[in-house]
Amino acid sequence: MTTVKTLATDVDGTITDSRKRISHEAIRAIRKLEENGIPIILTSGNPLCVLKTLREYLGCSGGLICEDGAVVEYKGEVKILGNKDEVLKALRRLKDLYGNMVSESWLNPYRHVDVALRKTIDRSLILKVLVDYPNLKLLDSGFAYHIMNRKLSKATGLTLLAELMGISVKEVAAVGDSMPDLEMLEAAGYSFAVANAPEPLKSVASCVTEKEDGEGFVEVAETLISRLRKT
Repeated sequence: MTTVKTLATDVDGTITDSRKRISHEAIRAIRKLEENGIPIILTSGNPLCVLKTLREYLGCSGGLICEDGAVVEYKGEVKILGNKDEVLKALRRLKDLYGNMVSESWLNPYRHVDVALRKTIDRSLILKVLVDYPNLKLLDSGFAYHIMNRKLSKATGLTLLAELMGISVKEVAAVGDSMPDLEMLEAAGYSFAVANAPEPLKSVASCVTEKEDGEGFVEVAETLISRLRKT
């Protein structure tokens, strides 16, 4: 395994269950990793304010990758990659066409770059509108739809964050459960997919856990700590 200096973990579906409840076992694993000198980076489609709060309560010391890579934060320094002007135009178009079928996340006012929609509208309808916005893409986290700039991803966020932390992206291990995590797993030096991840994610991961959600994350933590003790 490549030398690992930090672990980047997705949140929903990776350290939580399908109801977004954080696993007690995952919390203990996060703190054990931190105690063993592996800072935890939180990555999510959620906005910065959510991840800053979560980081404090979990006891993580790594940076943050928010809005699926569009916003990065480390030690108070915030980098915003792009803007949401075109995203908002696409959102207005969706609302004009489909009205109440379009339900925004209550967190959208706190987002700098992307827009999140509840899954109250068929994905194909969103994609039909996005044909007229070639710079945009649709991400499905399994919990919500996210409309954002096509050039941004958790991989671009991770690469920038590694630079801010003074390490190589290849010294980062990453773990995730859904398609927005795919490019991050490809960019990291070592990667894990939890058992509830889709096949495309499992196919690019260095390792697939036997268990799902937070229990899968515990397997990741045990693997990394075991590796540290052997070096």
